[in-house]
This record gives sequence, structure tokens and C-alpha cells, in this order.
Amino acid sequence: MTDNLLTPDQGKIDEARHFITGLSSVILSTVTDSGIPHTSYAPTISDQGNFYVFVSGLAQHAKTLSNGHASLFFVEDESQAKTIFARTRLTLECTTHIVQTNSEKYNCILDQLEARHGSTIKLLRTLPDFVLYEARPNNALFVTGFGAAYDLSSKIDRII
Repeated sequence: MTDNLLTPDQGKIDEARHFITGLSSVILSTVTDSGIPHTSYAPTISDQGNFYVFVSGLAQHAKTLSNGHASLFFVEDESQAKTIFARTRLTLECTTHIVQTNSEKYNCILDQLEARHGSTIKLLRTLPDFVLYEARPNNALFVTGFGAAYDLSSKIDRII
């Protein structure tokens, strides 16, 4: 993280948790094998401190998630922001890996995805190209306005 960040109090930690709980998708930032940045989005859920996305293995973001690193970006809707220049946002630097289809975790997470995002997950589960990725946050930056940036890296377990 960078210098000049504010130290969060319990109120900021609770605000960050509430903020991401209200969002159903995440912007994924990854890098291709040749170093080209790639940005996409996917519906997501969190469970036990990690985030999960279920995406087609044919899509570019699935290929780049396989590189083992991603930045997850949660951002306030423009229509809800007081100013477009200081939207509330949370950035998580993560390590990523595939959740194996024959694991108990795979079925548990897909059941949670279906409960949160509806019956489309039931259809996607039948498609052989879909892959479940786990993103484990290592660093967290929460920005709530001008001059209001908080390093939540040591508090990640309290916001997810």
C-alpha cells in the first residue's frame, strides 16, 4: 500500500463490510501472460474471507485469473455518488486459484452463488467450460472521499 493512508477505526471497517455486502458483482483486473492488462466483471460472493467468481473458461478473464493474481474492484454506482471524482471504492489485491470441481467447497460455493444470483447458476453448472475461481485478498484499500483512503490490509478478515 502507499504512504499517507489513514488508519481505520471500527466504524470504517463496518462501513467497508456494509459497502461490499451491498454489491453483487466485482470488476476484475488481471494481466495476460504477455503483460497486457485486462479488465472485466463477474457476479461474486464472499465466504470465509475469500471471494468467488464462476466464469467461462473460454473468456479472457478466466485465462488471466489462472495467472494467480487479480485485483478486485468494488465501486459505488455513479448515480449514488455525491461527486463523480470521489466515488466510494474498495480495491483488493488477491491471489487466485481454481476450486476443483470434485471438491465439497465447489458445490457449497455454487449453491451460495445460486442462492444469491438466481437460477442462471443452475444452468451454468451444466456447462463444461465454467470454472470456479477463489480470490484470497492480501491487501485492501478503502476510499470514501477526497483525502479519505484507508489501508484495511490488516483488517481484511473483519470486512469479508
